[in-house]
Amino acid sequence: MSPWIAAPAPPPEAQQPNEREPRRIVERAYAEHAAALVGFAGRLGLDADEAWDVVQDAHVRLWQQLRSRSEIRDTSAWLAGAVYRGAMDRHRLARRIRELRLRIQPPAAPETDSRVDRLTVWAVVDRLPERQRAALYLHYRLDLPFEQVAQAMGVSAGGARTLASRGLAAVRAVLASPEEVGP
Repeated sequence: MSPWIAAPAPPPEAQQPNEREPRRIVERAYAEHAAALVGFAGRLGLDADEAWDVVQDAHVRLWQQLRSRSEIRDTSAWLAGAVYRGAMDRHRLARRIRELRLRIQPPAAPETDSRVDRLTVWAVVDRLPERQRAALYLHYRLDLPFEQVAQAMGVSAGGARTLASRGLAAVRAVLASPEEVGP
């Protein structure tokens, strides 16, 4: 056949879009379910922009699954699960960011009275028995978990917790009666 002669038109059934084609399935699912899924994501605690993002991400993942020839029997249920997981992922990420921000940037500088109160607390801690004092300093000033406090002190983790607990109880008792707090 000559390159100048047009090929015959494909039969009419070949011109019809394939309803099983991933793009068509995703477009239909988006048209039918997107608004309801955004509402669902909103009920899961996301704001409107986040909800739309999660719904769109779910549809992209649906398309990827279909392109990889994975069988999905119920696209609406699959999408609802993907939106749920996406919303939970966003909440976990937000929590991690908040925790990281608190570690990097502590809350606003305390008032002078608060600083004096902290100095008073540590002055009381300084008067505790050596092992209780060490447990409190290691855990609260150096931010070591009790397992590491225990290792540093040569006691069990439970022993480290007990020493810290008794130390805190003694500090609370002293601070509850201001006449004992002296210099």
